Amino acid sequence: MARSRRRRVSCHGRRISQQSTRSISITMSQTDYVNGQITNNENPKAEESEESEDDELPILPRQFIPDSELSPQYWFLLKVVKYIKFGSPTATLLALCGLNRYDLTLPMCQQALENSEAVDVLINVLEADDHKCKVAALRVLQNMVKIQHFQRLLVMKSGIATVVKLLSEAEPDVRCLAAGTLAHAVNNHRSRMLTRKAGAVPLLVDLLDIQNAPVVVTTDEFNLKAATKQKIQAATAAAKALRSLSYSSSARRDMYLAGGIPLLTRLTLSVGGVHREYPQATSSSLTHHRAPSVASTTTGQRPSVNVKSRLTSRRAMAASVYSDSELDFELLTAVNGVIHQCAADDIFRASVRADMLLGQLLRHMRYDCETLQTLCASTIAHFAEDETNRRVLTQLKATETIVWVLKQGEYQLQMASNYTIPRSRPEDEQPLELQVQIDRPTSHVEEKQVEKPQVNISLLKAVSTAVWKLSLSPEARDRFRQLGIVRIFIRHLNQSTEEVLLPIVSSISVIGTDPESLALLRTERAVPRFVWLLSGNHPGLLSAAALTMANLTADLDALELLETIDAARLLWSLLKHPSPVVQAGAASAIAAFSERSKRAGEVARSLVGGLELLVSLLRAPELEVVTAAAAAVARMATEDETLAVLSDHHVVTLLASLVRHKNRDLKLRVAEAIAECCRWPGNPAQLGQGGGVKPLIGYLRSSHLDLRRAAAKALHQVSSDRENCFILHHHGAVMLLLKLVGCGDVEIQSAAAGCLSNIRNFIHNA
Repeated sequence: MARSRRRRVSCHGRRISQQSTRSISITMSQTDYVNGQITNNENPKAEESEESEDDELPILPRQFIPDSELSPQYWFLLKVVKYIKFGSPTATLLALCGLNRYDLTLPMCQQALENSEAVDVLINVLEADDHKCKVAALRVLQNMVKIQHFQRLLVMKSGIATVVKLLSEAEPDVRCLAAGTLAHAVNNHRSRMLTRKAGAVPLLVDLLDIQNAPVVVTTDEFNLKAATKQKIQAATAAAKALRSLSYSSSARRDMYLAGGIPLLTRLTLSVGGVHREYPQATSSSLTHHRAPSVASTTTGQRPSVNVKSRLTSRRAMAASVYSDSELDFELLTAVNGVIHQCAADDIFRASVRADMLLGQLLRHMRYDCETLQTLCASTIAHFAEDETNRRVLTQLKATETIVWVLKQGEYQLQMASNYTIPRSRPEDEQPLELQVQIDRPTSHVEEKQVEKPQVNISLLKAVSTAVWKLSLSPEARDRFRQLGIVRIFIRHLNQSTEEVLLPIVSSISVIGTDPESLALLRTERAVPRFVWLLSGNHPGLLSAAALTMANLTADLDALELLETIDAARLLWSLLKHPSPVVQAGAASAIAAFSERSKRAGEVARSLVGGLELLVSLLRAPELEVVTAAAAAVARMATEDETLAVLSDHHVVTLLASLVRHKNRDLKLRVAEAIAECCRWPGNPAQLGQGGGVKPLIGYLRSSHLDLRRAAAKALHQVSSDRENCFILHHHGAVMLLLKLVGCGDVEIQSAAAGCLSNIRNFIHNA
């Protein structure tokens, strides 16, 4: 990447020679900056379409320290950077090692490094041939790019291309540190674009190939070979960098072309997986990362030790984990992070064996690591969008694992909330030397309540999304009901984040349709919470809350409660929402209210323009909106007063224009609406004039019993008009109706016989 700073004609200082490293210097050219902007000809917005999201880092104000308040440490850092510029290789190495020990998060250190142009210095050091200086410079740069300001400076100074070149070096430690630097630096659109164009993706994919190592990761620290450990460290850094790059769809495509899919799945199955055999010792790897047993989280029994000793022992165990175990677990988390980003692509889901990968993801969810559980749950949610994968997940007992994770989190929160720390002891229990210094005696134990534990929002969102997508399968939905998922989600309805409430409420709307779940929602006082959610602005959350209220109407006590708090008015107000999803959900809930509530028609007529708004939804271009509106019209038209208002708004004319639609659900709802609306005088003739009689005859040939039943009822009401009877007789409806008279459904028999009677009377009298 040719930049003006790289041209030797613009160098104002000594360049680092590639043949000799006797003196290391740096070019202090500032041609890259014009009023703080980049002066290259590349357009950073040229590939905005390649990004999954526009996450360009904002320019945050940094704290400026005046010269009068600068400490001697500031001036010492300037000298250290100066030694790196002009010192010998040994002096440069010592200066880099000293610089690596500073806390770069301090504003004073950041100001010193910026004023001394340390990023330019480190980039030039990386271009030298001195291996030790490269390693030391990469360690410093890796710590610097963790700060947002230095990430932007590295991009402006063309340092991304320099770091990418180091991925092809022969030294493994250089490749590992270069990948780690990219993992922290590639956090916005422009840096990802530059990294991908520099060819970093194939090089990072090559670092993932650790299958040819002589020894895989083991649990014995002494048997872990240094070469294998170094490869695993490089693979971990490469996985972290690929995870940052995978936010770009173009980078994911390059990763697929470079053969990254088989390597990712191989690492998932081998690292902490089925290809690893751990000894049965108590200090085995990943055993310390495992969560408590399922029985301990489901029986509700207290552990034999108190909470304080349990937490203390867990910290001690975490500190005693072998370094190879931590390395193994870090690689596992990084690889799952890449898979989580790639799982959104159809090509990835189609290229892997779902049974093996999903089984391993479910196994990883058993580890006591919330970050890993979140990544695995999000990946499972992506795979659960496909019906075949939902069937595989059900066979792998994913429902039990997901519910176990939720119960484990609740159990730990309950233990932590009941844990108190004694702040002082009674005077008679304290040592003698402390009793002398006490000014006033304490007669009781003062307890300091531990800060109230918080729910892991990311984990709750990921797990609830997986439940939502997986509950689309009838088998998984029934299993979730048996495991009590509705009761668990009711306790999380008090969350204030809409992104978390959306999958929770959506899961309840899909799973909580049985009488036991509806009674549980009523007894746990969750009904007012759903009514309160109708006053929000999130379209998906409004639709899910409306569908849940539609389910609640099946419970008589819950329906009475909804009528008491006047929830139907909120549903009618949602018909004016601009989102089609909200309109469809509100119309479905209104249809359920109209079918089961005795006051539904009265409430609808009391709202000025409510029925007119419902009829206007029949003109909507969205199929789900029209279907829900037709169902609501069919339920509302059962009352004569409401039917009169609907007829004044020419609802039959709109229904006649919908009978030719090919969608079966819409056909069913339109036929039901015609059967109810044609009870009003004048509507059958209006339907015949609109050309809606002939398509209804074709409904009688359907293989679905419910559609034939609705069509027979509609034709029975339509045949009350003389002209419609001639149309039915002319287009062969008599033979179809005669066949329906002999079917086993009583309603179809009655409707078909009534229609034939009307046809016979009008034809005979003609």
